[in-house]
Amino acid sequence: MRINLKQFKTNGYSGIAVITGLVTACMVLMYILLHDPYKDLHTRIFTIAEKVNNYYREKPNYWKLSTETAMEDDLIGDIKEAYSEYDFSIGQGINGEPGLPINASFDIALKHLSKSACISLSEKKIAEEKRLSLLKITIITPEKNTEFSWGEDPKLPVEKYAARNICSPQENAIIWTFQ
Repeated sequence: MRINLKQFKTNGYSGIAVITGLVTACMVLMYILLHDPYKDLHTRIFTIAEKVNNYYREKPNYWKLSTETAMEDDLIGDIKEAYSEYDFSIGQGINGEPGLPINASFDIALKHLSKSACISLSEKKIAEEKRLSLLKITIITPEKNTEFSWGEDPKLPVEKYAARNICSPQENAIIWTFQ
């Protein structure tokens, strides 16, 4: 039996190329499946809430808090630029109206969310220390508003797959209400 070394060498290089291609494809697929593009945005929302709480700790509730005053007071950083595809607001309600002295809570809202963004952001795990300041999460779709709060139905935290039947294919909004 005679072995053709040239053919064997060519076949070996081809095999290595195929194996390298398969490993690369598997790594890319794992990244796509495990990567969460909304993790940083969710973290920033809770960081902003913490900054607002600290800033307003010595003030009469959240009086005059709005997107504009939060920008002036450097409470929201570059979130509006970093996530310009979403309409971000802070204050009272979906449009971030200025707070009144009687407001004991404030809202952070994101509008123009895709279904996947709506699901991912609303179903994110909430760290134990962050739970104390979060009062509720409201998902707003063209059809309805669904409010999740502690101890009531539907309840917080939003369970996995709970938002799939709530979020619409387009034009979703989420409001996080903090105290």
